[in-house]
Amino acid sequence: MKKRHYSTEFKLEAVVRLSYKRDNIKELANELGVQVQRIYKWRATYRETSSLTVVSKKQEASLEVKQLRKALKETQLELEILKKAVHIFSKSDGKSISL
Repeated sequence: MKKRHYSTEFKLEAVVRLSYKRDNIKELANELGVQVQRIYKWRATYRETSSLTVVSKKQEASLEVKQLRKALKETQLELEILKKAVHIFSKSDGKSISL
């Protein structure tokens, strides 16, 4: 018997759109001309890849939050330095500038 290869689109269609909406996987497998075990295998594979995607997205978001917090601290420090510089220079001129 010749080994069949299924496209990724076919697998995702079978798993995401069809298998989770059906109660009877055996009927679905017969309709698609696929073994029942293969559908369960595709489900497991899809579940693993989707959970990895979620984890990586959370890590990216966490990294972005850290970078933004660091940038905010740097900006706040620069602002404080500028305020102090304005205060120092305004004392020497005798003029007062408030920010």
